Amino acid sequence: MRLWTVQHRAVLDSLETGGELAGDWGRLLVSSYQPVYEEMVAEMARRGLDCRGRPPMWAWLGPDTRDNAVAVTAEALLCPETDEEYARYVVLDLDVPDEMVLLSSYGRWNDFIYAILLDGRPATMDWSIDREELAGVQACLPRVLARYVLGTRPLEPFDPEKDGDS
Repeated sequence: MRLWTVQHRAVLDSLETGGELAGDWGRLLVSSYQPVYEEMVAEMARRGLDCRGRPPMWAWLGPDTRDNAVAVTAEALLCPETDEEYARYVVLDLDVPDEMVLLSSYGRWNDFIYAILLDGRPATMDWSIDREELAGVQACLPRVLARYVLGTRPLEPFDPEKDGDS
């Protein structure tokens, strides 16, 4: 399955030296998200994907298109503003065995996060994916192995000059 992910540049060293990239609870961008990430880990375990007690790695369905579609998603998630902030990140183009990936609705995931963290109400995640998922399909992996990586490149900002179809 073709996927792409945006990761901190330092992961390239982890991939080269250790052969894999795995999540770390101490490095969550938003530490208060841990309870909902733990639910993702539990669903992955129910499906036979062992995160080994770590948070999953997030990716997006499809290849790295090297266009504004990738830039828009990455910017929405990471909010980089300066050249230095963009320089912290790389895009990894991946080819991952299907059985190593849990696909789910990004829109439903955000609804789930909102219900738990902001509303403080009990919620259950709907793990189904509609045929035409408007908010996108996210992919979670227990880890990214070096052999899954087809290529890497620096994260580039949205470019209004690109038509998005390149």
